[in-house]
Amino acid sequence: MKTKTVYLILFCILFSLFAGACAPNGPEMPESAEASGVSEITSEESSAEEVSEPGEESSEEPSEEVSVERPELPNVYYDVAAGKEYTVTSSAYRTDGFGDFDDEEGKTPRYKLTDGQVASSGDSTSIGGYSAKKISIVIDLESVCCLKNVNADIYGGKWGISTPDKIKMTVYTSTDDVKYTERGTISPSLGNASISDVGEWKYSLFELKLNDINARYIRVDITSPDHIWTSEIKAIGSPGEDAELTNISKIYIETIGGDRVHRSSYHGCRIVVYDPSGKSQFIDDPNGQIKIRGNSTSSGAKQPYNIKFESKQNVLGLGNARKWYLLANMYDKTQLRNILAFTLAQEMGMAYVQNSTFAELYLNGEYRGIYQVCESIGVGSTRVDLDTESNEFLLEFEPWPQYSNPEWIVTPRYNITLGFNDPESPTEEPRKYIEDFFAKAEKAIASYNFEEISKYLDIESFVDAFIVQEFFKQVDYATSSTRFYIKDGKLYEGPVWDFDLSSGNCSSSYYKSYNNVNTTGLSWQGDYCYGIWNARLFRCKEFETLVKERYKELQPLIVNVYKDNEIGKNLIDSLLEEFRDDIDRNYTVWSTKAVYSELEKIPEDGTYDSEIAYLRDWLESRNAWMCERYGINADAP
Repeated sequence: MKTKTVYLILFCILFSLFAGACAPNGPEMPESAEASGVSEITSEESSAEEVSEPGEESSEEPSEEVSVERPELPNVYYDVAAGKEYTVTSSAYRTDGFGDFDDEEGKTPRYKLTDGQVASSGDSTSIGGYSAKKISIVIDLESVCCLKNVNADIYGGKWGISTPDKIKMTVYTSTDDVKYTERGTISPSLGNASISDVGEWKYSLFELKLNDINARYIRVDITSPDHIWTSEIKAIGSPGEDAELTNISKIYIETIGGDRVHRSSYHGCRIVVYDPSGKSQFIDDPNGQIKIRGNSTSSGAKQPYNIKFESKQNVLGLGNARKWYLLANMYDKTQLRNILAFTLAQEMGMAYVQNSTFAELYLNGEYRGIYQVCESIGVGSTRVDLDTESNEFLLEFEPWPQYSNPEWIVTPRYNITLGFNDPESPTEEPRKYIEDFFAKAEKAIASYNFEEISKYLDIESFVDAFIVQEFFKQVDYATSSTRFYIKDGKLYEGPVWDFDLSSGNCSSSYYKSYNNVNTTGLSWQGDYCYGIWNARLFRCKEFETLVKERYKELQPLIVNVYKDNEIGKNLIDSLLEEFRDDIDRNYTVWSTKAVYSELEKIPEDGTYDSEIAYLRDWLESRNAWMCERYGINADAP
């Protein structure tokens, strides 16, 4: 386990979002919970796509590693029981798909009740059920935690299982696993839980508020006339000072007043960026801003964000800037596709590829999972280095004419619509320049004269962009998320972007005609793919030859994405070695089994390992097809 002991000093945050520091001893049972009294017992009795504003980014080179004093951090709360093991005392153990054990003797638990997989109904295989009238579960949180509440989802009213009002849950806590204190009992029959309908099932959330009780062990006793049907027991709290914490960087964001984050506009917030390793500077900006970003991903359960600092900050050593992206990678179960593509593009020497790394995000005290912290796409000295006052432009392909914007331009010969990322609203003179430029450039492309084309297009950037996009088969290539820039009188393709739906991670029904699902074929030749200038460029033998030669030259780098070779350990395994524990923790609140969008691939068996195996196999098969197309021996050293 890649962790180290980090002693955190928890304090009341600026906006008083939380109840305060934990008392040395737990308070009396909350008045809101009805219980049979507090008693001492022993264990023997017994979890759109956006770009930077014009001129906003002016990045500097990433700074050298710096050591920082251990800072004070905001108080955060999440399910501290997630991923923890537990013991169960029961008179009967279910071993079918709805059971929590592999054996009837109760020796091999599946730990369904703390795996982060919450059932959507009573007939979900996320249920960890028991055919017993009483179970007693003891969860070891592995360190003393400050607990806010303990809750469990209870289903019934079908298959002969009693309705939730016939069931009771009593919670006990302990610091030593010997002396337990009863904290309260929850049941609809006691009036402190409600029942709702979920299809044919009756559902109730049994939630006992604890109000900052310190405990390492939680004991949950559930009684029923017949069966106990639950999928998750959660303990919402914060880790104590002796907790083993992951070494991944952390970003804490607290919105003013605890308000929700919106897509339409930025909202004021405090942003704290903390690197436990001390390799990058500690940042605490009380005047930050946050908003939801993205297009299809913006409506997902795990939303991506744009954040802004009051002044330029060197976030996790990635360079100085005000604006940053927090990518959720919600539709990519591996969490790796974006960073794999960015890393390959950087190793190929492509210009202006976004630097990025992973961090855990805590929003208003709630753990939201692992996010990819990424440079925003914009103009700056280490972003896209352009002089926008001297006829240099950052452009984006806009394929949907129904959303036409009067600021956009349409190229004269091939009717390619381009939006302005920076400057956003060029004046008449630069617009005239760019219109004249594309008239000449497209005339050269139409001539199929490679020498003429090279006067207007930076061929190397088009070749490299094609290789990265086609190797990963990014679903939006030549459809959207495709950028260009004009610099020094030439058109360049890049920076590359948006690879969460790539490498076979796309719905076979939705993307079949796009030619994105299979490892064979070229994605830009599929339906709805406009091809941009590719169809014309590939009619030039010189361009096709350059692609073939470059793809052969890049074989060591391409193979090293998925397989060890002369370069060393492959990129997938290197990332997993550093971040696997953190990704596993992400899936205590999110799911590798769930389908979050009609756009993504349906998981095969719902395990993370199977998603990694699929990605690795897909990339290897894709490379084999590309090598065959260009007459390259993929097995050659």
